[in-house]
Amino acid sequence: MAAITFVSCHKENEIPADIEFAADKQYFPLETDKALIYKVTEITIDKPSDYYDTAVYYLRERTDIPFVDNEGDTAYRIERFKSQSLNNWTISDVWESKLTTYTAEKVEENQRFIKIKFPLSIGKYWNGNLKNELDDKDCTITSLSATYNNENIHLDSCLSITRDSIVTHISKLYDVEIYARNIGLVYKEITDINSQEVIYGVPIENRIHRGTIYRQELIAIE
Repeated sequence: MAAITFVSCHKENEIPADIEFAADKQYFPLETDKALIYKVTEITIDKPSDYYDTAVYYLRERTDIPFVDNEGDTAYRIERFKSQSLNNWTISDVWESKLTTYTAEKVEENQRFIKIKFPLSIGKYWNGNLKNELDDKDCTITSLSATYNNENIHLDSCLSITRDSIVTHISKLYDVEIYARNIGLVYKEITDINSQEVIYGVPIENRIHRGTIYRQELIAIE
């Protein structure tokens, strides 16, 4: 009986996916010893108990050495430090990040999240919690030309991803992350608030009953 050899066909002009998406992956760079410094604001409101609290601190995320993760891929340790004054940093967590052919992923508090799905396109959708046991998280690319500005940084053509965001007259869930090319995450906001009254023309932010607001803003790169 003649032996049959199967040959995998490869189109001459076909570009491997990892090369084809190289420009897209610049929004999630992983470079050893690179550090991003953020200003974090956390607001907690509980009107019935007359509790209003605002905490402001600084977060430094440093990309450490690569290693092989539990999925057999090359990943990078992400060392996270906190400070009240941009001095005397204290390590608080060690997370990890990696790039695969089609995803940018981050492990936060032992939960793996799909942060970005490649190739990039407006309206692209995925489940950010596909690789963990949490409820599904709808992620959508809402802009490839977003801007990010604060007192320290001015950036154009950023990638904006909206996640599980719903706004009604009595509640607001707004979850967004903005990434800049060759930098990474530059802004993150999670607003989860509700109101017990509807006043047309008055934003829900001005009539919060209970809720939390988290904002993380890039202020420096090391």
